[in-house]
Amino acid sequence: MNPGDTLTGLDARNHLWIVVAVSIADGTAVVANLTTHDEPRKTFCRQDCVIVRPGDHPYPSHDSCVFYRDAHLTRMDLLQRGLDNRTYSLRDPLSDALLVRIQQGALNSRLIRQPVKSAILRMIGQS
Repeated sequence: MNPGDTLTGLDARNHLWIVVAVSIADGTAVVANLTTHDEPRKTFCRQDCVIVRPGDHPYPSHDSCVFYRDAHLTRMDLLQRGLDNRTYSLRDPLSDALLVRIQQGALNSRLIRQPVKSAILRMIGQS
């Protein structure tokens, strides 16, 4: 797995999950998913929301945002096992520009948990 890889199948609603950052040293990755951007609700999409529109990536068919509140650390071997047994499906990777925008959004977000934010900082520094 590499930063910018995307997968589906990690949840029942078939959201697009993004590998935000990886650490080869300890075999972990930070993942976050896209969810529908609903301007009137704004329950988790505030001013620190990163919006991904159709055309930014082939997967979303409507305006979506990165759901930083659900971003978490996982083991890369678990992601690979899910791909190997076809529970998860690999999708098109993000462009470099979109990956950087999502990583910066994670570092700026007030919704992402501090241990996850610290892991992203550490992982980005390893690249």
